[in-house]
Amino acid sequence: MEIKKEKAQKWARQLAIYAQQAVLYEAILFPKPGLVDAQNSGSHTDMNIYTFLNSSTGLGKGFYEFALRGLNWRGEAKQLFQAIRPIGMAAEKEMFKETKGVNTHKGIIFSLGIFLAAAGKVFQPQLSEEKKWPTIGPKEREMLFSYVKKMTAGLVSDDFKNLHLKNQLTHGEKLYLKYGFTGIRGEAEAGYPILQQRILPMIEKQDKNQAFHLQLLEILFYLMATVEDSNLVHRGGIDALLFVQEKAKNLIKEEKTFTSTTIFKIEQLNELFVEKNLSPGGSADLLILVIFLGKLETLF
Repeated sequence: MEIKKEKAQKWARQLAIYAQQAVLYEAILFPKPGLVDAQNSGSHTDMNIYTFLNSSTGLGKGFYEFALRGLNWRGEAKQLFQAIRPIGMAAEKEMFKETKGVNTHKGIIFSLGIFLAAAGKVFQPQLSEEKKWPTIGPKEREMLFSYVKKMTAGLVSDDFKNLHLKNQLTHGEKLYLKYGFTGIRGEAEAGYPILQQRILPMIEKQDKNQAFHLQLLEILFYLMATVEDSNLVHRGGIDALLFVQEKAKNLIKEEKTFTSTTIFKIEQLNELFVEKNLSPGGSADLLILVIFLGKLETLF
């Protein structure tokens, strides 16, 4: 039993490392139009790359606890989701402490928390086997996304009920009432289908000789072209979302495969997005999930 406990702790640490690596990879990736990166702060005036690095280094404990909770979980999937919420709140508190009150990673704490706990639960049966690290294949991928969906069943209706009784609404709640946007809650409740059905198969087909940062930028732009990013809607309404989606689709169509010459076009887009105060933060968060899953499946 003690050996199994030690293995669970070791696997939780590795899952947390992958999560933290994913957050850091996204932070330093450049150029990202309208987003904070290693070169500039995009459309953000209250944060820079160092704000993101400070935030990232404070998230490891929470990531570990998410994963360990999943590895030790014996109850129902929806109950696991409720059980990790206090961990997420503590991680948010740590984030705000490191950033002096700036929200850098609240959205990704939510999503990575779900995937870390779900991964732990899916890997749990393999703890009893003689393995240094669990096997991750098509079967495990399907199990992971299926469990995420079970964890988040009914999330939108649960979280958005009785909004008319609240005195203060969050940005997400306001967008839900105004546009019917379900945001990251809706994506989670659906089981993040864009990642399972489109992005991970896309990564498997990418040219592995392509520079890694160009692979990541391709993924980011694909997400920007397809995701209903509530960050954009909050900043500029539906028109802002459609504008960014169109720009991303056009670049993908022009470039097909991203090369070093694509960088100049992305830098021009950054100037345009900054001018219009646009930031596709929802796509950036999904990119972090993609990197985490890619690490998990040794796609990267």
